[in-house]
Amino acid sequence: MKTVEEHYRDVLALAAPVEDMTVELAQAQHLVLAEDAVAHNAIPPFTNSAMDGFAVRAADVRPGTVLRVIDDIPAGGFSHLRVTEGTTSRIMTGAPLPAGADAVLKVEDTEGQMANMRATSPSSIVACSEVASGANVRHVGEDIASGAVAFRSGTRINPAHVAALAALGYGTVRVYRRLRIGIIATGQELTTPGQPLEQGRIPDSNSYLVAGLCQDANTTVIPVSLHSDDHLKFISQLERVATKCDLIITTGGISAGAFDVVKAALSSTGVTFAKVAMQPGKPQGWGTINGTPIVCLPGNPVSVFVSFHLFVLPLIRTMQGESGKRFADLFTIGQAGVSWRHKTGRDQFLPAMLGENGVEPAAIGGSGSHLVGSLPKAQFLAVTPANVERINVGDVISVLPFMLI
Repeated sequence: MKTVEEHYRDVLALAAPVEDMTVELAQAQHLVLAEDAVAHNAIPPFTNSAMDGFAVRAADVRPGTVLRVIDDIPAGGFSHLRVTEGTTSRIMTGAPLPAGADAVLKVEDTEGQMANMRATSPSSIVACSEVASGANVRHVGEDIASGAVAFRSGTRINPAHVAALAALGYGTVRVYRRLRIGIIATGQELTTPGQPLEQGRIPDSNSYLVAGLCQDANTTVIPVSLHSDDHLKFISQLERVATKCDLIITTGGISAGAFDVVKAALSSTGVTFAKVAMQPGKPQGWGTINGTPIVCLPGNPVSVFVSFHLFVLPLIRTMQGESGKRFADLFTIGQAGVSWRHKTGRDQFLPAMLGENGVEPAAIGGSGSHLVGSLPKAQFLAVTPANVERINVGDVISVLPFMLI
């Protein structure tokens, strides 16, 4: 059997970023930058006040100092007057610091305090304390300088990036477009959820599971539920889907069964099938159909869930323009809150949650590939290496947090 890391590398080798395009900034959230974002504006764009108060020359201010107010500067305003010895300008938070001033005396540090913030500016103020040069001042470019690279190509844009890009002067950005993903669930035993179950049939949960995971990854989903095990129908359907998609995901039909349509139909098309040393999710497939990448997942829901997070989601993120991660970088460290046993021979990826004392299985039955009812409790995958028979309370373990957009 191939290792999980080997399969991870094989799947990521299918990735080629989709085309880039220009979008309005408001539409860019969760997409990936296709070019470096260079600051058009500095942040802050000018030196300004961090407080409501009075712009002063710090060297002039001592307790009891009387300063004549020469101007009133609101946010969005500007003063043409220079602060000189014995003078000050009333200034609001965010307003440009006037010439001559090097600090802001907070209104709370003046006699009368908030009385000095009435609609009409006072003619003079009395300082109650000293103030250091640079105090309560935001200097131009102290966060990001004009012309600096703020964000590199390959950065996924979140709400904070949107705010920063707006402040940097961007109204549009160049991004990789949203991925189109075709989803095919196979198996004559599948029936539409909500319909009465005939003998031997089960609801098609995989289509909904994969579609939801793909939507969470900010992709456009093209669901194609093919409930036939006929090879010719399957290939015909698949080729039509390939013309509309950037990636195809299939579930089921890749094990050793006599009616496993995906493996039987695609083995001669260049799609490779292999056993991967993992539990759940041992059977896996990958390749291309008419140039379109295809990833073939097992049929049991927990196997689909685990395989998606290990292989498909990293592939999606790479195709969307992010830099591909090393396999080891997917994982972080956790601590076992309970003990559990493990059948050695394959790496186990256990849907897990954070309990009172640390990491614990999300399902009483552990990592059984059919335990879909317990999946909503899972917060990450807990890893038990192939040669480890038992995880004990307090053991340091590797966990794979579920990657959100």
